[in-house]
Amino acid sequence: MSAFIKALGSFFYIGYLPLAPGTWGSLAGLAIAWWFYPVLAPLTLILSIVGLFLCRSAEDAFQAKDPARFVLDEVCGMMLSVLWLPRSPRIFIAAFILFRIVDALKPWPICLIQKNKSPLSIMWDDLAAAVLVNLFLQAGVRFFGF
Repeated sequence: MSAFIKALGSFFYIGYLPLAPGTWGSLAGLAIAWWFYPVLAPLTLILSIVGLFLCRSAEDAFQAKDPARFVLDEVCGMMLSVLWLPRSPRIFIAAFILFRIVDALKPWPICLIQKNKSPLSIMWDDLAAAVLVNLFLQAGVRFFGF
């Protein structure tokens, strides 16, 4: 069972790639969002629910709190970052850059989620970062024609 949890949590071993596994997970999420754009909303919801159910088991399987190899949170966060936005390279690239910045810096209130001792915070901090990025880009598209 541990191998199955590691496979899903690392998003089929993308989390094992060297140097910045979260960035690789974000790129995977961006590719999925691009290619599966017509079904992005239900796909994001399903993968996020799977990720939330895996959090506690993933900490045990990887033997770490918020393990770096667990990148399903970045995959889902990236998908949520572009949800209901126009499918354009400019917006997707902007979402990727902004998501990586927000995910790394963890501004308030995301830092509060990150500090929470619950295993669910593995997913929730990235989903919160994605909501922030999505709202920022929604405003950019609607008010500034980005």
